[in-house]
Amino acid sequence: MAIVSGVFGIAAFACLIVFLVMRPSDPQTSHILLRSHDAAIILQSLCLIPFTLALDAMARQHSPGSSRGTVVAAVAFLALIVVLLSLSFVKVVADVLYMIPQGAFGGWLIVVCRQNATGLPPGLRRLGIVAGGGLLLISVFPIGYALFVDPAILHGPIADDDPTPPGTERANGIVHLALAIGTLIGCSMYPLWSALAGRWLLLRGDR
Repeated sequence: MAIVSGVFGIAAFACLIVFLVMRPSDPQTSHILLRSHDAAIILQSLCLIPFTLALDAMARQHSPGSSRGTVVAAVAFLALIVVLLSLSFVKVVADVLYMIPQGAFGGWLIVVCRQNATGLPPGLRRLGIVAGGGLLLISVFPIGYALFVDPAILHGPIADDDPTPPGTERANGIVHLALAIGTLIGCSMYPLWSALAGRWLLLRGDR
């Protein structure tokens, strides 16, 4: 499931890159690319839940007395991503809100990969830490934009041609830079980490 999650994550990243590079003039094509990205993120998150539980089970073998609070939080973050993106399809919530629990999951990923309890090899732990940092940067965008630019982003999409409120140009540039860096790092390395971690678990089971 972790490998499948990685495949969906790579597909989501590809859809996003195609949209950003081509900037289709046809609204229907843009809509299809963005919705394909969202659907792939939903499937990526759903597929990662079993692997998250498996990592927790492995960690508890090394530390039987450890709390289950972290894995409960991780599963809740993944489920919230699914719920928020599903609601954005029917325009109940803004389509950037899912970035907040996605960033929270990135924080969980950093914590897990800094520990040795799961048995993940050092290279995978380092990749997970970098990917988690990228996801955290992505979550800066909706929070920072709402606080320092325009809170309307929490209620609906902000079009590219919408004027930036006067005096918020610098803040707008900073949060968009954080989004760009976070997307480049997190959305590329996060699915790569899950696919490689799933492969590692399969090979580990053959031993």
